Amino acid sequence: MNMLIAMLVRRLRPRIGWGQFVLALGATLCCALAAADGKPALPAAGFVWAGLGGLMIGLRLGRPGRADARPRLPTPARYAWWAGRAALTLAALLALGTLLVIAAADTLPPAALALQDLAALAGWVAAAWRRTAGWADLPAMRSWSFLAATLPRFWAELQAAPNAGPRGARLIVLAGGIAGTWASALVLGWALARERSVFSWALPTLATIGFTAIIGNGAGIELIFGLVLLLLLALAVGARRRAHGWEQSSTDYSDEITVDTLAWGAAVIMLVMVLALLIPTSLSNPIASLLWRDVELPSGIAALDRNLQRSQRQPVPVNIGISQLPALQLGQSLEGSPPTAVILRVRVGAPLPPGPWPRYWRARVFNFYMGTNWTTNANIGQFPASAIDAGGLPGAIVQEIDDLRSDRTILAALPDVLAIDLAAQGERLPDGALAALTAPGTATHYRVLSRPQELAAPPRFDGPPPDLSSYLVLPAGYPQRVADLAVAVAGSRTTPYQRALALEAYLRGLNYTYTVQPIPIGGDAVEQFLFTMRAGYCTYYASAMAVMARSLGIPARLAIGYATGEYDQASGAYLVRESDAHAWPELYIDGRWLPFEPTPIRVLPARTSGASAATPTPAPAPAEQPGTQGLLIWAVVLAIVAGLAALGLWWGRWQRPRPLVLDVQARLERDGGRAGVPWPAGATLHEYSALLAPRIGAAASELTLVVELVEQARYSGQPLPADQEGRLRRAAARVLEHLRAAQR
Repeated sequence: MNMLIAMLVRRLRPRIGWGQFVLALGATLCCALAAADGKPALPAAGFVWAGLGGLMIGLRLGRPGRADARPRLPTPARYAWWAGRAALTLAALLALGTLLVIAAADTLPPAALALQDLAALAGWVAAAWRRTAGWADLPAMRSWSFLAATLPRFWAELQAAPNAGPRGARLIVLAGGIAGTWASALVLGWALARERSVFSWALPTLATIGFTAIIGNGAGIELIFGLVLLLLLALAVGARRRAHGWEQSSTDYSDEITVDTLAWGAAVIMLVMVLALLIPTSLSNPIASLLWRDVELPSGIAALDRNLQRSQRQPVPVNIGISQLPALQLGQSLEGSPPTAVILRVRVGAPLPPGPWPRYWRARVFNFYMGTNWTTNANIGQFPASAIDAGGLPGAIVQEIDDLRSDRTILAALPDVLAIDLAAQGERLPDGALAALTAPGTATHYRVLSRPQELAAPPRFDGPPPDLSSYLVLPAGYPQRVADLAVAVAGSRTTPYQRALALEAYLRGLNYTYTVQPIPIGGDAVEQFLFTMRAGYCTYYASAMAVMARSLGIPARLAIGYATGEYDQASGAYLVRESDAHAWPELYIDGRWLPFEPTPIRVLPARTSGASAATPTPAPAPAEQPGTQGLLIWAVVLAIVAGLAALGLWWGRWQRPRPLVLDVQARLERDGGRAGVPWPAGATLHEYSALLAPRIGAAASELTLVVELVEQARYSGQPLPADQEGRLRRAAARVLEHLRAAQR
């Protein structure tokens, strides 16, 4: 394993060396530290990718091209070719920088939406290849619809940022910081690859750190760390440039000079950093009294905000009632342990009839989404006991329930509950809907009469409409990109039912997981689920569909309870286990509350059967082909990887290899070290060849020729003629062959 790691380190070693690369990377990452330290904190990941990507691309662009790979064109055409290539490179760099900015500003579509669009497009291409689909069947790219909404809004917000208060100041620091990090890292990488002086080429990096730290209202210590790293980098680059100059002029020097220079220079720089940190802490230091007597330190966003007009945003007035039951906190699983334990035994006489909507044993309903939890404004009243009789009531279902739970306070039954044979308390929402039924925890057996809304008589619209305002409320400061995603997913669909099916199908394309990330302070659980985690519990899926439906103007609420469980033919009862604990959304469509199932691990009912004539007819869901979609996604991913590999090979054609003389000398040192003869410090090529002679046997004459030709090229300062280069290659190949044989 150690040998493998050492080999990987050697293979991945940057041309400028690990020391310079680490110092340069550390300096660029100080921008990310300044972003994370600001108030409010900025997304440091965007700064990290901008710094790392810019540095790597800058190092690549800084490598000189191969002279023999240049196009053999007349001079004017050659200039036009290079100008075109430079213009394309600049355009690509600007496009990448812009992409980093808009990605950090949360304007890109979620990866799940893009992958689903690619899978749909790949399926259409396959169908068109078989001539079973035409241009009229081309699927709509919902990612473009999302970008069509987010990009213009981002541009408008950026233009209005100087007059938008703290939010605008944050956007200015975010866009300017990431753009500056990207550009400064490109410049720094290019300068390092070209072995230019770092003092001038590192100024953009230092300016970007200062901009992000000061305007972002950070502590500013990142500016000191960045300055120290850039000074150390300048010291290392300067030492390397001097060593190369001495080698080219054939000046004999000791390697200890470089080591001493780096050691003493680093010590001085660290001393300066310590003084920079300690002097401001002294209350009576004369430097501060002399230089900062009449200067007020900048206060970042607070100072910028004094010249900006604050936007006063009034919260949405909401009449929050008092519920006797706790709120539903997102980020927690509903399942108890052990998951296989039977907690409900529900006898219904016969299996529930199939229908177009899923069936659940509902326990609670929530109507207020607070960003991290759900709650209600239900009014509490008595729900008296009554006799259970389904006679004469179309669609009514009688349930005989054995409650085996340890906490039996909240009763569970099919919605909508019409009667129960024990005295209970009911929590009702403003529109009269039953939010929960509670009873003393001693009740272990009860009978319930319910009637699902899809089995009830068609709704009548001759009376006043119900109060649905609480089912449309969204939190103040609700993330706009969640609403943009809902609009993009709904597409051109016009009816609420079709839009609901589109939301359900999109969410079922996400992954289900039992491990989730904690909700950040001040964050929104639905936004985190849709754009960051893209996987979660059933409460996340149900919350996302309810919130997205509300943003489309469809009244929605969240319900929790249990899936129907397993039907036992012998006892005529449904066995409900802890693992059946579930959450789902209910949407108000055409006068009825309809349940939907966005959680992918739950089975969807047949959408085209069991609906009454007055019920809106569901549109048939597109047939899914298990395995095909995954293969198409992998095909698209492999095509992208192949395209990037081809681009890398094409770009590599323009890179100039190491000069032959330096390459031969480096190979001698490498293979000689592997053969057990390392190059001693301060030894010349003649002295090292004498140490190698016993290892190469019959190739001693070739080694002598190699030494003569290498020294001839180095001391003359002129490249070898073509015939002598051929002799050098042949002689070096024979010497290296003997050295490799000596390794065995």
